[in-house]
Amino acid sequence: MIRNLTLTLAALTLAATGASAQANPETAGIAKTRTAFEKSVAAQDAAAIAKLFTADGTEMPPNAPAAKGRAAIEAFHKSFAQQFMNHGFSLAATETKVLGDTAYEIGTYKQTLMVMKGGGMIDDTGKYIVLLKKDASGWLITHAIYNSDNPLPGQAPAKK
Repeated sequence: MIRNLTLTLAALTLAATGASAQANPETAGIAKTRTAFEKSVAAQDAAAIAKLFTADGTEMPPNAPAAKGRAAIEAFHKSFAQQFMNHGFSLAATETKVLGDTAYEIGTYKQTLMVMKGGGMIDDTGKYIVLLKKDASGWLITHAIYNSDNPLPGQAPAKK
């Protein structure tokens, strides 16, 4: 009897958790922004990437200064596209939290890049955090920071 009650409570808890996560239209809107970002990065469309940020948004890429504002974000991605060709990019959200008209998302990314000079391939995986703000057009990124799990050339891999 106690075992059946425990199983029933566990099943109800899982069902309630899943139903509330699926019923939240805000997380669906954030997923739409994430998908647009994936497509824009895969297409190396710097202007489309920049439009996913607020006008004063900030992107903090690894091994580079922060890019503040859409013009600087677009310039960063144009420069990146001159150095690397993206042959695959995907994001996997692991946590999304909505707090009124603001939200944050944490996740991981995967990408394969071809170095334009020399043609070598780089398989990269890493993690990200984005802060978002909702306006009349939907969810826009206010801040994004990401970094690779891979060591820099010549650096020993980190121990887990």
